Parts: sequence; C-alpha cells; structure tokens
Amino acid sequence: MNDLNIVYSNMLQIFSDCSMKFYWKYSKQISYPVLDKNFVVGKNIHALASYYLKGENISKMETALTPREQEFWEYLKTNKYFNLTPIGTEKNILKRLGKYWLGGRLDAIVKSGENVYILDYKTGGVKPDMTYNWQTMIYCLLCEDLLKEYKALSFVYIDLKNKQEVKIDFNADLKQEYEKRLIKVCDEINEFNPKKFQKPASCNCEYDKICE
Repeated sequence: MNDLNIVYSNMLQIFSDCSMKFYWKYSKQISYPVLDKNFVVGKNIHALASYYLKGENISKMETALTPREQEFWEYLKTNKYFNLTPIGTEKNILKRLGKYWLGGRLDAIVKSGENVYILDYKTGGVKPDMTYNWQTMIYCLLCEDLLKEYKALSFVYIDLKNKQEVKIDFNADLKQEYEKRLIKVCDEINEFNPKKFQKPASCNCEYDKICE
C-alpha cells in the first residue's frame, strides 16, 4: 500500500480530505513543519493524564500548566470516565485486517465492572457524531482484538474545549461495517494513481506549489 506497512487514523483522514496530499506526505515522504499551539497543549495534557493514571506524583507538573492547560486539566481530572479504573494508558496497538495492518496509540483504556471504555482527549473539540470517524473505527477494532472478553465496549471522546463527551457504543454490526469501510479505503489508497488526480481550483494546502 504505497510502501506503507501500518495504517493510522490520521493517514486515512488525510486521504479522505485529499488523496494527493496523502501521496506527497506519505508516499513521497514530503512533509512541512506545522506550528500548532493546540498540538503543544494537547501533548502536555496527554503526558499529564498518563502520569496521573499511572499513580505518579504530578504536583510539580501541575504548577507548570498555562491557564488554558489548567482549565482543560481540571475538567479532565473530574470527568466521570477519566475516574474509572485504568487498564492501560498511552498504549500502542497493532491489528491485522485482511492484508493490511492497523495501528494506534490509545490515550487510555478504563473499566467499570465488565464495561470497558476507550478514552481519547481532544483539546480542539469534536463533532456531535463520531461513529464513523476513522479513529473510532480503528481504535474499536484494536481494543476489541486486544481485550477478547468484555461485556460492553465504548469509545468516549472527552472534548476538553467544549467540556462534553461524545460516546459511541461498539457492537457486532459496527464491527462488520468498520472492517468493510477500512478495507475499502485501504484498497483505494493501494490503487491510487497520482497521474489521474485532478487538482481542484480551490486547493491551497501546503503542497499547492508542487501539486500540478
């Protein structure tokens, strides 16, 4: 698949947005530095949350937070899902789906009795319905394969920006649909021919100058 061994959700999102952008970034490995303040904030919150769930002393880290980070952290620290029993945090997982490999790094997995929740913290907000988001699909399949036995599995996006949660309950029907959609998009990436790409007139991404 364009010489890529593992498929991640951010890759599929880029391909869905623009197949040629995917080609430059992953097939040709041409990338541009992106200065994103949200990325720095998210990275700090994820690190803090991971240490917290592992039972580490984070008091010094908390004093170094910016006012915005402090607001995000206070909401996350008191969130009902975040306070469930942790199973794992910042966990890398791989799963084979057909001839493709899916990969992801989970923010946290928690449980309440036999109910298991995949948590993902978002500092930039999320859409009201994330059922068919690439991250939802990949992470649910990864965890379903990892956990083997559970009563119920749900994916919970914790929206730190808007102080809310978006929850997706995983089931057998969604599993079948997720597998079908993921294999389909991976096949499309495999079959993509940049010579047949027609650049839209409105394109103004970072690859605009080289994308002809």
